[in-house]
Amino acid sequence: MSGWKLGKKKEPKDSRSATPIQSRPTTPGPKNGASQDVIMNPPPNLRHGVLAVRIYAGRGFNLPTGVDLPAAISRAMASAPPPQARGTRDSMQRKRMWWLPYVVVEFDKNEVLVDALGGELANPSWMYKAHFDVSRQSNLSLSAYLRTAPSSGSDNDMGNDILLGRLDVTPMLEGVQSVDSWFRATTGTGEFHMQVQFRPSKNEPLTIESFDLLKVIGKGSFGKVMQVRKHDTSRIYALKTIRKAHIASRPGEITHILAERTVLALVNNPFIVPLKFSFQNQEKLYLVMSFVNGGELFYHLQREGRFDINRSRFYAAELLLALEHLHGGSYSKHVNSDIPTMFTRLVVTHPYPFPSNSDLKPENILLDYTGHIA
Repeated sequence: MSGWKLGKKKEPKDSRSATPIQSRPTTPGPKNGASQDVIMNPPPNLRHGVLAVRIYAGRGFNLPTGVDLPAAISRAMASAPPPQARGTRDSMQRKRMWWLPYVVVEFDKNEVLVDALGGELANPSWMYKAHFDVSRQSNLSLSAYLRTAPSSGSDNDMGNDILLGRLDVTPMLEGVQSVDSWFRATTGTGEFHMQVQFRPSKNEPLTIESFDLLKVIGKGSFGKVMQVRKHDTSRIYALKTIRKAHIASRPGEITHILAERTVLALVNNPFIVPLKFSFQNQEKLYLVMSFVNGGELFYHLQREGRFDINRSRFYAAELLLALEHLHGGSYSKHVNSDIPTMFTRLVVTHPYPFPSNSDLKPENILLDYTGHIA
């Protein structure tokens, strides 16, 4: 296990936080006139590459003390066929066994949900491989959950699913690294068997051809936001396109865009969507951000009608932690802007559309799959 270390115990306000990263250099301001090169390429000393995560199985999972096995799970297990032995190859056609624990694999706000292929409640088998783009130091986390009821394929809400165990590890991104081992959960019960490999990239420049364009998810006066899939890793991202001609014709907008790019590249907070990549061509600027798939807070509020006091406090606390991080950080030296206004306008609120006079309201707040502010 050389070269890898278990995640350290977090401070309360950073219970889901990735490890700190090196500060990225500032983005230079525009030159005289409307500069066409307004996004700076990342410095060569940052760690870039691909993290391949193969999650095999889990063992030793138990329900939390005082929690009973959900009735729907008991019925499903009673009627399920006996478990069959499986090899170590990923299944070409995954048969969903919803009554067994599933795992959520997360790296730098990219989340992958993996249903069990077999096994039993205490010892599920997942057999899945995912690739994650590495653009900075971040934690890799695995969280095993037990559903309380079957969910539809289109429903991304976890409802009252039960956390059985969670693992946090910190990859060491120095050259080619590989580890294959059982890891004991850092929270809850059980162990995870996974193989993790890091492969540095060759720093080949990104272009729009590096992505499959899936659909438009937001529009604004300066451009649009698309859901895209990166070719080499198959990760889903939100790609914000900004037309240079439009921002060049409006005083102050180049400064705002530069500030947005710079701050998002520097921020490393569990409740703020990070910037993964930025690149440009002659006509457009491109900002690539993690795609957060838990829906808008407004959607959940509409569905519930109202939140109880504990849930309201939960969301309010995470929003305040995000604001505290932004206002308490040293970001003002990297931008020439009205910092509080920019933070609210560009960072904390909905990162995908192009808001004007945005404020903190449920329509502008995203949740990740596990229900946290993103």
